[in-house]
Amino acid sequence: MNFATANLPDDFDEFVEDLLAKIDSVEGYLAPNEIRFLALLGAVKTAPGEILEIGSFKGKSTIILAKAAALQGNATVHAVDPMIAPSETDPDLGDDQSSFPDFERNITEHGVSERIRLHQKFSHELAENWELPIRLLWIDGDHTYEGTKRDFEGFADHLSDGAIVAIHDVLHEFEGGVRVFIENILLSPNFGACGFVGSIAWAQFHKDPGVGKRFRDQKLMLYKRLSRLVPFLVFHEPLTGMAKKRYKLYRSRIPRAAVKPAEWIGCVEKK
Repeated sequence: MNFATANLPDDFDEFVEDLLAKIDSVEGYLAPNEIRFLALLGAVKTAPGEILEIGSFKGKSTIILAKAAALQGNATVHAVDPMIAPSETDPDLGDDQSSFPDFERNITEHGVSERIRLHQKFSHELAENWELPIRLLWIDGDHTYEGTKRDFEGFADHLSDGAIVAIHDVLHEFEGGVRVFIENILLSPNFGACGFVGSIAWAQFHKDPGVGKRFRDQKLMLYKRLSRLVPFLVFHEPLTGMAKKRYKLYRSRIPRAAVKPAEWIGCVEKK
């Protein structure tokens, strides 16, 4: 069955622009082109299964996914986050002890609390007993290498055939996303179509490794360009001076423009 051919509503563009305006007041770290793409991921069901978000903070991406998924019928967004900012790569909570009160208020004000199931724990704790198939795995939690790798590997075995994995902040100055995207996705024969929108890296999972072979050139191009970033993130801490300038130069060579929904759907359709 081809899940990706489910048509987007005719007014999807208007929906996204309205969403951008409504979500602006919610604290979070998504650029407008990333919000548009995340809404597309939520709305287009490329495979059967659940939407799982790792790292919710105050609910910005959670709301986007819930509203977008609702365009195609009833859907639940599973959000896992301890809500205590435990990592050096997490947003600063200032004097607050938890992001939960803001998260709860935001999802309520935006009318999506009924569509969200919050798992207030670490992802590896949820992974221990997770049994549901996943159609979209959105990783935006601990951006350290160990944290991102744990987030991916904890749920990789539950990806449905045709599922999308998307990782945020891969082109920011954290090593976790870029290394996991290279090592676990681009070098895996089970991933095919892939790319970037802003700092979101995405790829489509296939149980048949033969499908991924058709995207060899695309994966190889990204692998070569991303690999140049890794030494700067691993060996230069903090990233400053000439090293930072060279890092930004290499990063600029990675295609990451906004996508057109119809073209993206054509890219991830099963043939």
